[in-house]
Amino acid sequence: MKPEILLIEPPSTNKFGNLRTLGSIGSLKTDMRWPPLDLMIIAGLLRKHGIPSKIYDANSLRITLRDIKDILQTEKPRFVIFTTSTPTFYQDLKIADIVKECSKEIKVAVTGTHINALPYEAFRLNKNIDFAVPVDSESTFLALIKSDYRPEGIQGLIWRVDGEVFINPPSRNGEDIDELGFPAHDLIPLDIYRDPFTRKRPITVTYSSRGCINYPPCIMCSACFFNHPRYRSVDMLIEEMRWIKELGIKEIRFPFESGFNNLDMARRLFTRMIDEGFGLRFTCNGRADRLPLDLLKLMKEAGCVAVSVGCESADSNVINTLGKKVTPDQVREAVENIQKAGMDALVYFIFGLPFETKESMMKTLEFAKSLKADLVTFGIAIPHPGTSFYNYLKDKGYLLTEEWDRYDPMLPPPYSYPELSSQEIYKFSRFAYRSYYLRPVFILKRFLKFNLAEEFKNFIGFLRRYVTIK
Repeated sequence: MKPEILLIEPPSTNKFGNLRTLGSIGSLKTDMRWPPLDLMIIAGLLRKHGIPSKIYDANSLRITLRDIKDILQTEKPRFVIFTTSTPTFYQDLKIADIVKECSKEIKVAVTGTHINALPYEAFRLNKNIDFAVPVDSESTFLALIKSDYRPEGIQGLIWRVDGEVFINPPSRNGEDIDELGFPAHDLIPLDIYRDPFTRKRPITVTYSSRGCINYPPCIMCSACFFNHPRYRSVDMLIEEMRWIKELGIKEIRFPFESGFNNLDMARRLFTRMIDEGFGLRFTCNGRADRLPLDLLKLMKEAGCVAVSVGCESADSNVINTLGKKVTPDQVREAVENIQKAGMDALVYFIFGLPFETKESMMKTLEFAKSLKADLVTFGIAIPHPGTSFYNYLKDKGYLLTEEWDRYDPMLPPPYSYPELSSQEIYKFSRFAYRSYYLRPVFILKRFLKFNLAEEFKNFIGFLRRYVTIK
């Protein structure tokens, strides 16, 4: 018997893929592929309550919209759930059209932080959307399915009947995120996933927490759509890792972490992982001011091979506006300690935040070069609707457009400042990548340290993105 629930990660809008998970927005910078964690969590919750489902990751499989139609005709689901993000919003909504072409009887729901920010917009733009659910509301899907798709009284649900859109009171889902169960790692094609730190495959992704310890969150961060920080229990995570190992998975990525910033929880978890002797490799994110050397050594012993930290900017005016309360000196110390503990360090930088100037961007680039990190990224700050960054730009009249497909960090930003234009920010971000990664000392270090074939593939992806000036 086929499951009546089909969960779809929409097709990519570009050759490198997109990241829609938990509020991430935009195109990927190289040919990396992460599992669709949002859908895995929904599927895991449904399974816990005896409701089977299937996941199709069209994004990572490079499946087209036409392929989606073939899948729908084969699976004949009763309910389709798909994810979205701000820059992929217009294309993602086409999923609803394809579903209704197959059968008007199939119910269609969309989820993502864009729904949190603009709950009516999907219904305005697409007549085939039946339901919308904000992120952090998985129990809304469960309640809707159990009600046989009767929307009245389902907390957190946004729905339409006879052309009128209704918003039910918000869900309190997620107060205890252990209640969500395990993400459905076994419902995805594990062999296709990878990222620049991948050394053993197959890999998967999971999470230890929701929300952010930094409150209020950074001005551009989608953490504003989540409740206060909540943590999965160490027992739950250990049990999930046992299952992950049984599935033959060799690496785990914790991509959106604040759980490891809870030092007590992190120490208990890593100690349990060592005691269990999993032998699993993992990579994670961490705050630079929450990475003492003793914790990093424990992480290394538990199987961690790389830690990513956010610096964003090296300019004090930009940092003070950001609201993160992490200094460049703390980032430098964190990178040194990560490497001292025997792990790789990746540092995230962002151009285009308020009070950015040509001088501040160059200061950030020179600081990045001085860090000797193993990898860095130079993103462009994107004003996700609903964030204080978006509100700031709109209030100041700096937004150039609200065409959401232009809200992609791989494109010129959808805003300009009086002294710094969209094109200047875009061109500098591309220059920063070339200036950093085309240094002979960096190229030699990478090719000597890692698998030659894998590094060559990553390098070719980089050249395609950044060496040809658009």
